[in-house]
Amino acid sequence: MKQFDVVKVVAFRDDRFSCASENYERSPAVGDIGTIVEVYLQPEPAFEVECSDRNTGQTIWLAALYPEELIINR
Repeated sequence: MKQFDVVKVVAFRDDRFSCASENYERSPAVGDIGTIVEVYLQPEPAFEVECSDRNTGQTIWLAALYPEELIINR
């Protein structure tokens, strides 16, 4: 996966999204579609993913996700 790939959330490896963020509409959920906006290599591979409203473009959530939590959305 690389920057600007469209991805789907398929799982979470822990419960870090059990509480809603004050900065966004809601936390990520399995099945959400988003775009990779940043790639992190250290301390372990991860991706900053943004999920936006299709009509307004407003950010619904922005979160760091691990490779095993995502698949390329085709």
